[in-house]
Amino acid sequence: MYVMKTAGMTDTGRVRSNNEDAYSINNSLLIVADGMGGAAAGEIASSLAINTISEALKHISYTKDDEVTHAVTRAILKADKEIKKQTDRHPEYFGMGTTLVVSLHFDTRVLIGNVGDSRAYLITTSPVVSLSSSSDTNKTVDASAQTAVLSAIDESEEEKKENRAHIRRITEDHSVVMELVRSGIISEEEIRIHPLRNRITRCVGSLHNEEPDFTWLDIHDDDVLVMCSDGLWELVHEDIILAIVSSSQNPEEMCSRLIDAANSAGGVDNIAVIAAQFLRE
Repeated sequence: MYVMKTAGMTDTGRVRSNNEDAYSINNSLLIVADGMGGAAAGEIASSLAINTISEALKHISYTKDDEVTHAVTRAILKADKEIKKQTDRHPEYFGMGTTLVVSLHFDTRVLIGNVGDSRAYLITTSPVVSLSSSSDTNKTVDASAQTAVLSAIDESEEEKKENRAHIRRITEDHSVVMELVRSGIISEEEIRIHPLRNRITRCVGSLHNEEPDFTWLDIHDDDVLVMCSDGLWELVHEDIILAIVSSSQNPEEMCSRLIDAANSAGGVDNIAVIAAQFLRE
């Protein structure tokens, strides 16, 4: 059995005048949303999505994997419909939508769902992370691939091997640049500088026969889940996220330092981040 210690923060950044990012922490349910659209539409979309999903899932409990993923899918599709209704009522909100990353914690496992390019990362010392897709059609990121490693210089070689921390991206972006990565046209490192990096291919408010991607994640003692908008991950590389999380005392400090890092790197976009630390009871 694991308890989940959480914190979340959002920041306008150093360039934008309004904040279209939002987050929610509601018991086992965590959500990060990055809104988009004209006027104040982005703020409306992210808020509407979070409120709709939170209400739909407020009494959710674990039954079976597929029943949980179906419940989350229905909640996200309901948010999609609510955003579309607002767009129909207000023509000035044309193009309104939001990215989304959602997680639900059940004992030793976490369900991660995403739409768009908001991301979830896992920071862990466990050498193997077990991932399972909720259906054959859902995409699952290979989270066994090590992105970065930190280890204390005074440890023995064996201790280093056993105790070093890794960061793994759990979600796969629904974006033009990620499709280019999958096609082998660009490398993942080039995502952050590509001129089409902000062009997403799926968002809540404009889903057309599309559904979220889901991943079931096995967790271990002292694992940390970081969920964030692109305002963080585009400016703060994974190895820096790992370093900040690994050297912070608690989730509140993790979030504060991650936002400071994004702003120090330019703060060109709104930033939202949630950090969840899992501790064995």
